[in-house]
Amino acid sequence: VGGLLVLGGLPARETKHPLVVLIGIDAFRPDRLKSQGGTGEVAPHVERFLEDATLFTRAYTPIAQTEPAWRSLLTAKWPNTTGVRYALTAESRLKLQPTFPQSFAQAGWRTVFATDCSRFHAEGPASGFDTRLQPPRGAINFALEKLRYRALGVFADNALGAAWVPEFIDNRALAGIHDPMGYAARLASRLADEARQGPTLFAFHATAAHFPGDPVYPFYRRFVPPSEPLERRLRMHFAPVSPGAKGGWSREGAEALYDELIAQADAQVGTVLDALRDSGRYDDALIVLMSDHGESFHADRPDLAGATPVHGARLGEEENRVLLAVKPPRGRGSGPAAVGALVRLVDVGPTLLELSGLPALSGVDGVSLAPLLRGGTLEPLALYAETGFTHVLPEVFDAGHWPGAPRAFDAYRIRPDGVVEMGDAAHAAILREKDRGAFDGRRWWVDRPRADGGVLRTCQGECEGPDALSLEAWLDGVLSRTGEGGWRKVAGHVDDPRHSQPPGTLRPPQQLLRLRPGESAGPAHPQPRGG
Repeated sequence: VGGLLVLGGLPARETKHPLVVLIGIDAFRPDRLKSQGGTGEVAPHVERFLEDATLFTRAYTPIAQTEPAWRSLLTAKWPNTTGVRYALTAESRLKLQPTFPQSFAQAGWRTVFATDCSRFHAEGPASGFDTRLQPPRGAINFALEKLRYRALGVFADNALGAAWVPEFIDNRALAGIHDPMGYAARLASRLADEARQGPTLFAFHATAAHFPGDPVYPFYRRFVPPSEPLERRLRMHFAPVSPGAKGGWSREGAEALYDELIAQADAQVGTVLDALRDSGRYDDALIVLMSDHGESFHADRPDLAGATPVHGARLGEEENRVLLAVKPPRGRGSGPAAVGALVRLVDVGPTLLELSGLPALSGVDGVSLAPLLRGGTLEPLALYAETGFTHVLPEVFDAGHWPGAPRAFDAYRIRPDGVVEMGDAAHAAILREKDRGAFDGRRWWVDRPRADGGVLRTCQGECEGPDALSLEAWLDGVLSRTGEGGWRKVAGHVDDPRHSQPPGTLRPPQQLLRLRPGESAGPAHPQPRGG
């Protein structure tokens, strides 16, 4: 009886519900990791996490811009089929497709998305997240980013300021008063609260490295040398990406500022992970760290040194290679510390569903990486990728490229509710401007629209043999599924956007010049795609 009384007096143990945590660090380049050639000083919290996780060293995003990359992540589909092909896509263009958060929600899980910046990435009901913690969307956020002065916090960062303009609170667009570490602490508390209430999928998009990047103390003096101008050491400045646009900056200085911003985002991630450890939820949680895209500092173009870095402008390692690391519940165990097989951002959702014991999404482009996490193998995967829409005209990097869509304010429209989105005319031009390509780890096939109306198909890497031809044919297959407004392959030919014809009609061959490394473009010859 005494034993029963003692047991009866013990407090009931708190139920540990299943927990999945997805953290996206905006613009994180894997080469900042020590194992990938970095110093190990930029992201110590990520480095610590990797001790328990499997790092996919060759992970790639299908589009190096945040909004379309996240849509591909959520749907496990290539961007040419989601309707979201660039930042600030009109909601009317989004294709309603199943998402992996919807699958979690349908299974009775709590689904939460959080971010401190909604200017270029805000999730709506179509994301599948039932709870969305993000600043209000609207044009005011683009105005607030100009108010980058700490003294403004005296008037704005309080209850009265929040009541007057709710965009003031936990909004990184207002970089002058935003408290990133306080935000991370509040977010960690919310995560713990959600996890106590039931099975939870919690996604966090950390945006510190995105423009406007204003590192706070103690990050802003960590990597940028004191010899740089003061204004450069304190905040990110816009410099046009055009030859000779060096200003008072250097590529080394720009990368150092980026490292400070990544360090700031890493500290936010550390706050969240430490809170999980302190609450006893870290070990049993399924945790994924990833990035939506990389960042280019124009390392191959000395004439662009000091210009604003960019993502979404070109296809390649700097912009498309991303961070992806997975810690299964109770750690990786006997699984590998690193996997060198090529994987894609579209594979994250299928992986989370399988590891959580939930049904797979059907008809998607992604696959589960669970076999690789267990030390097994998968059939080799290929990446479809396309460029986004950036502040850089495409001919800056590719002479003879179609000139591109307008880079002007009138390309956008403001809805009655204040939300900024791309206009119809600009939408059509953006799709026409896109480079589209395929990568299998050994070669890139890329289609580049030309100023003369043709398409230049180039190959970089190992471009001869059956594997190269197989990848080229696979690219054609992906392009054949392009939705409204894109290029379609019909009867073995390429649509000419200047001469619209009904689907199913045989198109006269468009100029498609296929080049391999070392070949000169020379005169273009009509050739069907894939021929």
